[in-house]
Amino acid sequence: MRKILIISLLIGFILQTAVARDRYDKTFDSIYVAQKIYYSLDKRLTQIYKKLKSKLSKKGKKVLIKSEERWIVDRDHRCAYPETNSVNVDCAVYETKKRLHFLEDRLRECEEIGCKIDRL
Repeated sequence: MRKILIISLLIGFILQTAVARDRYDKTFDSIYVAQKIYYSLDKRLTQIYKKLKSKLSKKGKKVLIKSEERWIVDRDHRCAYPETNSVNVDCAVYETKKRLHFLEDRLRECEEIGCKIDRL
């Protein structure tokens, strides 16, 4: 009887450890995936930014640079936590997607009807 109790406790402990490890692995997997998504979006954002900048006048470039600087400050304010030296990756992904779509719209606008500096 005592052996059965010890074996049952041991099996329970092993199962509990396996479940905890599975949750741990999934948590870190999700962080890894979110980080890869963020880097991919950031790379695409940089490409679109450079392409848009190349189509702008000197004044337009200055406006775009200021707009990008403001966006970075705003993104960091929303998504970064300097007191804990951490970043909410989901927030960074969301904000980067929004900015990417905005810049893609401005680029498409430049290519189709001309660059509207006041929209940057």
